[in-house]
Amino acid sequence: MLFQQLSFVRMRTLAALDATREDMADVQPEGFQNTIRWNLGHIYTAQENLIHRFIGEEPTLPAHYVELFNANTNPSMWEASPPSLQELRENLAEQTERLKQTFQGRLYEEGDKPFQLGENVTFTTLAEIVNFTIWHEGLHQGTITALKRAQGEEQLFATTTKK
Repeated sequence: MLFQQLSFVRMRTLAALDATREDMADVQPEGFQNTIRWNLGHIYTAQENLIHRFIGEEPTLPAHYVELFNANTNPSMWEASPPSLQELRENLAEQTERLKQTFQGRLYEEGDKPFQLGENVTFTTLAEIVNFTIWHEGLHQGTITALKRAQGEEQLFATTTKK
């Protein structure tokens, strides 16, 4: 069920990406800390980092994604050129299936050390971390929707996603 949820949420992220024009991707309206492109890259980077580092493995990240999309970064800090929407789409589309294949049957593995989220929440299993990344992705989908609305965009999600 967890992998099914992971796939559903990613399908919605890809639908939001597919309805994003290149000219909208880097607009940072007043009151927003980041852009649509940053949010898409952050979804990929955060999920990769959280899951792999939790179990003591190196994440599979393209060069410079950490400096572009890690927490506490924003486009005004970018020194490297960001990836195109197409590159982000390809990475996001392959990530979910790769994670499912890599971690199938391992969801109840405990991490090298518990992951502390704030004062009251501690994650100890891979399933808990994956579940958290699903919530995290939904949070950023909401931000992408808000960024589109702030730009006057009416098409928030593509009705069909590209293959």
